[in-house]
Amino acid sequence: MLFLSVSTRQLVYWLFTTEIPCVTRRISHFMGFFGTESTLESQFAPAMLFDLWRNADRWPKAQQYIRQMSIPCAHELALQDSDRIITSPLLRIRLKTLTVRELRGLLRPDKLIEIIQGLAPFTWGLLHTFSTSPNRTRKQRQREAAMSMAEDEVEDGNDWEDDPNDENEQESGEADPESVPQSAWSSEYPGFSRNPVFVILLVISMLAFVRNRSTNVLPLILGLFFKISGTSSRVIQMLSNAGVCVSGQTVERVKTRITEDAIQLAIQLILSGQVFFSIFDNINIFIRKSQQRISSTNDMINATNCAVVGIPDVEAFTEADLAEQLALRGQRAKAKPSDILPTTEDDEIIGKSFTALIAEMIVVFTPGNNRWKDRKDIADRVGGMLPKDRPIPATKTDARPFGVFDVNEGSKKGVVKVLSAIQKRSTVPESRWSSIWRIFVGDWLTSSNLRAARRDRADDVNAMERLEYAQELSAPFHFALQATHMIMRTHLGRAVEDPASLAAHKGLLNRKWDVNKPNYAAAKSLIRHSLIARILHCVMVLQGFTLYSQLAKWEPTWESIQQIASAISTNFATATAAKAAQAAGDDWMAHSIYFIRDALFFCLFEKAVSFGDPGQLIRVLKYWTLAFRGVGQHNYARECAEVLIRWKYELPEKLRTALERSWFINRWGIIGRTIASDLYLEQLNYWVKGVFIASGSGVTVEYIIQKGSACVEAFRDVTHMVANFFGDPDRARRHKEVKFNQDLEALVSEMQRRKFHVISETRHFVPAPPKRIPKNPPKNPPPIEPPRSAIVDVFVKGAEEWNGKFYDFIKSTTFDPALGGYPPDESSSKNTTRDTTLDTGTAFDNLKANPLRYDEFTDVHSGDELGTSGALGGGGDFDGVE
Repeated sequence: MLFLSVSTRQLVYWLFTTEIPCVTRRISHFMGFFGTESTLESQFAPAMLFDLWRNADRWPKAQQYIRQMSIPCAHELALQDSDRIITSPLLRIRLKTLTVRELRGLLRPDKLIEIIQGLAPFTWGLLHTFSTSPNRTRKQRQREAAMSMAEDEVEDGNDWEDDPNDENEQESGEADPESVPQSAWSSEYPGFSRNPVFVILLVISMLAFVRNRSTNVLPLILGLFFKISGTSSRVIQMLSNAGVCVSGQTVERVKTRITEDAIQLAIQLILSGQVFFSIFDNINIFIRKSQQRISSTNDMINATNCAVVGIPDVEAFTEADLAEQLALRGQRAKAKPSDILPTTEDDEIIGKSFTALIAEMIVVFTPGNNRWKDRKDIADRVGGMLPKDRPIPATKTDARPFGVFDVNEGSKKGVVKVLSAIQKRSTVPESRWSSIWRIFVGDWLTSSNLRAARRDRADDVNAMERLEYAQELSAPFHFALQATHMIMRTHLGRAVEDPASLAAHKGLLNRKWDVNKPNYAAAKSLIRHSLIARILHCVMVLQGFTLYSQLAKWEPTWESIQQIASAISTNFATATAAKAAQAAGDDWMAHSIYFIRDALFFCLFEKAVSFGDPGQLIRVLKYWTLAFRGVGQHNYARECAEVLIRWKYELPEKLRTALERSWFINRWGIIGRTIASDLYLEQLNYWVKGVFIASGSGVTVEYIIQKGSACVEAFRDVTHMVANFFGDPDRARRHKEVKFNQDLEALVSEMQRRKFHVISETRHFVPAPPKRIPKNPPKNPPPIEPPRSAIVDVFVKGAEEWNGKFYDFIKSTTFDPALGGYPPDESSSKNTTRDTTLDTGTAFDNLKANPLRYDEFTDVHSGDELGTSGALGGGGDFDGVE
């Protein structure tokens, strides 16, 4: 340096930039890291130089400069990262202009990772190194795993199968990875029980939010998630102070803004000219229930929730269409009883449908089916067996919540108020609103009240007041509720007297729900599991198996499955087979056959909904017209007849097509994933009443309208997205499936022990409860009748009940053009003496109201697996509700 007069800076620059091999080799050795050395200076030589610079006393100016700058490059890089983040518009959301589309499109945590990595590479890399560096325990286990794998490869050549990431929480102080849902990140960070990327994302978000509160994307996501998931305001305030999320007041402003935008989206659909339907239903909420006193009345909110749903591929309605439909009023006078009775063609199609359903259940639920040869090919063939009748194309439905109205629609007056409120919120003038068809979907009570209101207003001042524009429609979910009630009333029975009854299966499966307070999911689960078990036992009978293990070892072919399904449909699912068994004195077998038939009708109805097939749905309604009348559910028997008669005589083709499409909603546009339109509204009601609801005195109808009804669909998407992203996936079905298979084995084994589905030489008589004694018995009572059987065919009984009442129904509902109105309503005429044959002393004996509750999550939701049940709610195939 002295000889050449070279400065220190020039020498150091030359050492690190020269291409002389011997020099570059020594510089590379100088810059290397040697982890086996004992001191930091020995491990990394540049650390020695930095330590000398920092602690040197001979250069006070340099020491002062180093202390001031610390690590100037790192400081500058971190500052640049922070500035880029807080000034980026991608991480900023303005609440005043926030929309539902922005909420669903921008609030995605997975996109934030990519954005923040690009804006803050240095900070991300620093935190990534800090959080993902393995500790001493992980390093030791990785070395042990590598040694163990090498030994196994040397000894037997097999791959190592143990999990090296399994850390004992008590020994190392870390969580057991098996207790944490594993995902793709677990292979990238072996030994970690939590995803480090989540921590890095949250830390950078907290730092940016503390520095600039307008950088609020992730805090807003988390604030929404915490608030609408029930987190207390005190906890949210603490998290907000720590920079984790926005404040509770900000979340309330977001709810108001999103509600306003959601209502505007629904109005845009109404004004777009596209055909749509409105669906509404009552929403009843107890408030301050704990403060009620014995003498005080219930304090309840009675409001009406509404949604607007677009109908694709239907030509826009016109005034001429309405005039054409009004001209058809009164045509039902031509109707005959045969119009509501199944035809021979219907019976043939139902037989083929039953065969297809039975074959599907055999393929899906037979134990050991994963060992079948060509099982995928068999499943594909079974999927094509079910007959189709003008199914609707699987397109994604445009459904938009319209919010809650402060109106109780449970009466004629209430329905009229709701229709008026919908028209006013839509901003469409009355004259235009009433000039074309407007479709309104609901349950039977809604349709009945609307028809009654129209009948009372037949001579009112204008079309708006006469309700001529309103086209009412009863939706499938409430038909399914009534059908579940019908099946439970018909087949619940008594466990002691009738082992084929659902009561016996309920006790065998240890289902603990109360028959006097039943809910829909529990009843549907019992029906479906009992049906599957009976079909599997029929397979055992036809194959000559005596043990469940033999069924598990069975390996059928496509042809054998087809033959067995056809034999079960003919011999164990028809009224003819049940009558033969009952004539032979075996009520147990007859009861099982009637149950299989009735449950298959329900499954067929659900299949028709899941595939959006209105033809099959209407075909099932023909049979339910008889069944509902047979069990005493006269309201829905008349509603089935109303649909059948109206479809045939009083609807133009365009309106019929629109009404049929109003039965279904397909969220994803996937074949087989359609649900009932009123089930969609019940899901909205669940989120309004049970999840996105204020606490304490905040539960008011004004709060629900402004902040808690139209916005729930968007909030539901946010909560689902955040929970899934941060490692809380949807429920796994594996544990449900194991329990489900155990239940099936228990049921099938019990049927085999009882010798079901084989006519027994021993008489199995199931007596019906005695008839009720009238309050004023006659002086000369009739002779005592012999014991009656409790096993009856509700279809035959319903046909007998309809005899003589069909023309009364037509007479009371037919519009008379000469008089310009309808005859007096006689639908509430007094019925004859109640039939006690099917009474069981439970809530299912109530024929005035449906006893099934559907206010729980599993009642209105279902499994997300393709091909399973759930188009009508009530959980998935493997849900066994206790």
